[in-house]
Amino acid sequence: MSMNLKGRNIEFIVKAGARSSVVISITDASGVAKDLSDTSTYATAKWKVWQPDGTILINGNATYSDRTTGEISYLLAAVDTVIDNAGIWEGEVELWNSSDILTEQSETFNFTIEESY
Repeated sequence: MSMNLKGRNIEFIVKAGARSSVVISITDASGVAKDLSDTSTYATAKWKVWQPDGTILINGNATYSDRTTGEISYLLAAVDTVIDNAGIWEGEVELWNSSDILTEQSETFNFTIEESY
């Protein structure tokens, strides 16, 4: 069962079976794009989406599309958007340093997978 407990400023809507890229810009508290050029502090990124009970639907490696403007993308895999995952979920992007320590998280976003026939 999906549920949207809180509306979010950032929302992604994809169809079941989608294999597209989703893109987010990481910003600071003022809404200014964050420079992610420091590859030691921002070595890797994870795209995560979960159900209200904490079940992880997506936990994939994201790509730094444009580090200077804080742009990160994730290419949806077939397993991410199977029809059984349809619903309105929440997600975030996690940024990890070169020592595999979480250094930053994006704002939480809504991630909707719509049924498609």
